[in-house]
Amino acid sequence: MMKRLLWISFFSYMLIAFTLVIMGAMLPEILAYYKQNYSNGGLLIFSQFMGFLFGVISMPLLVNKLGRRNVVILGLIMISFEVFAFFLPSWPFLFPLVWLAGFGAGLAEACIASIILVTFQGQQARAMSKLEVAFGLGALLIPFLSSLLISKGIWEYAFLVLGLSTFMITLGWKLLSFGEFEEILFKNINHNTSANKESAHYTKKSFLIIIFSAMFFFCYGGSEVAIVHFFPSIFMEEWGIPNALATITVTIYWLAMVIGRALTGVISEKITYKFFLLLITIGGIVVLTLLALNENIWFAFFLCFLLGLFMAGMFAIALIITNQYFPGQTEKTTSILLAMNGLGGSLIPIMIGRSMDMYPSQISFWLLSSIMLVMLILIIGVQILGYNNKKVSIVEQEHRFIKK
Repeated sequence: MMKRLLWISFFSYMLIAFTLVIMGAMLPEILAYYKQNYSNGGLLIFSQFMGFLFGVISMPLLVNKLGRRNVVILGLIMISFEVFAFFLPSWPFLFPLVWLAGFGAGLAEACIASIILVTFQGQQARAMSKLEVAFGLGALLIPFLSSLLISKGIWEYAFLVLGLSTFMITLGWKLLSFGEFEEILFKNINHNTSANKESAHYTKKSFLIIIFSAMFFFCYGGSEVAIVHFFPSIFMEEWGIPNALATITVTIYWLAMVIGRALTGVISEKITYKFFLLLITIGGIVVLTLLALNENIWFAFFLCFLLGLFMAGMFAIALIITNQYFPGQTEKTTSILLAMNGLGGSLIPIMIGRSMDMYPSQISFWLLSSIMLVMLILIIGVQILGYNNKKVSIVEQEHRFIKK
């Protein structure tokens, strides 16, 4: 039953990635069909992002009302409504459609992540890294599907594929039995009341931990989106290569992300989550610094691959570590972190874009390196605060025992 739950979560994450990437991949065709400019296309993408953000934020409240399984089903149903884009409705109708799909993607992604974190105790890194592999595969495969459909002049069929695939996965969540995990899926119940009591004693320290962790996710989300969207342009300007060659950077980066995420669970469990996160963040800083100093294009491609490897495990491992400080609050913690991840993904690329307009492209590497350095400082801060929390918790438990 555990494998069944993991597999359906795997395919769900692929479809969520499909949902979040499809508009960007099809945007030139959509704008040409509707005779719209790129500014209006940007508003369409922003509409999807706002839906995603509201979906992530709403997840804990809806889980308390409906239960985890029903929230995932609701999110997937909302995504499946994007099948109506296949019929090429009027331009204004696309906005609520993509908002709804974004809302569903945020709802489903955050809820599935919390289900995995609650269910796979002791194997969280392996399980979460598999979900991240699924997301990476979805993001990696959509450009190939898009190119195929566009070349045949049937680009709108991508929305039909998305809608029907999501509907099939929704039926799986509805009809399949998950055995001993049914209670976890149907209800938002954490029977470990001692964990809930323990989390209540972290009030002051936990506020700082969640702030630092949220800032980390803000920086990570922004860095990832900026890299995917701006690396081709940066490579073109910095090394004077043609666009066709520069776009390979995105493929190289996502390929490395998929490989890195497949290895994350095994490696992180051997060397501990905290040390692993420190190591890969330092690696990311080194690679971005080398990209800023490097003059050879082929070495730059290699560094792009290394960057993908180092960044591959950051999201999943940071999510696991933060949730460990907040037992019994998985939905709430996951929702906050994913919301900040999405917010960073919308704001930091604006900063990188302005940088490219005003300064040499090389400066973008230094900016991204600086953001990664901030992430390292935040990780160290969280680990120091977390260590102090444990010491405080032990003292308080001993004090309560003596009083009894």
